[in-house]
Amino acid sequence: MLRRSKYNLNSLAHDATIQLIRDALGRGINLKRVFIDTVGPPASYQKKLEGLFPGIQITVAKKADSLYPIVSAASICAKVTRDAHLSRWVFAESKLQNSMSSVYGSGWLKESLDQVFGYPGIIRFSWSTCARILLEQAVVVVWADDEDAPNNASLVKYFSQAKASSAAAAAAGSDNQR
Repeated sequence: MLRRSKYNLNSLAHDATIQLIRDALGRGINLKRVFIDTVGPPASYQKKLEGLFPGIQITVAKKADSLYPIVSAASICAKVTRDAHLSRWVFAESKLQNSMSSVYGSGWLKESLDQVFGYPGIIRFSWSTCARILLEQAVVVVWADDEDAPNNASLVKYFSQAKASSAAAAAAGSDNQR
């Protein structure tokens, strides 16, 4: 109930790529050819994109950044842009702003972990590295209304057809006793 819904990283990458192509076309850019470093199987990803953009020659490849210089350049631009955004990032959780490390990198997750609250909203909690650190180093919290917790009933069962029928039968029985 209180969990975030998962958004697969491959789906996120596909959706972002599709939107970038749509935005470029919407601005009147005459795209003839697109090179993409794959996430997931390259053949199915390429087929998906070719179906959405039939007038564009699309190449999806593993390690495209090492095969095509244009992809290498785009990767560098993306990383520089990401780093610039992160260096100016203001966390929605303003109380965390001063306690979080501003040096991002592989050690940031371990350095910035709050043992109770985990991480700020910018972090994808379903990321396996994040999930592992949370399991190993954070306090385990079981919410009283967590439907997956043992011995906690789902609210849905109170609104199911079987419960409604039982409630109606019970109400009818009490009416007959009056």
